[in-house]
Amino acid sequence: MIESIFTIAFVAAAVRAMVPYVLAALGGVMCERSGVIDLALEGKLLVGAFAAAVIGRAADSAYAGIAAGAAAGA
Repeated sequence: MIESIFTIAFVAAAVRAMVPYVLAALGGVMCERSGVIDLALEGKLLVGAFAAAVIGRAADSAYAGIAAGAAAGA
């Protein structure tokens, strides 16, 4: 029963969905350890994803989308 639920595809999809949240949580931990409380982590994720999608589509380049997402998140 449990083997049919936890397949390799399920675990891969879970890890793929978990990566952005783990990176945002690590950024929040670093901010908190430096004494700055950052309440807008989810907003930065959304703005970065939107900028990456729009610029990547407009420029027809995945690299431009990644750069725009990183710049917008920063």
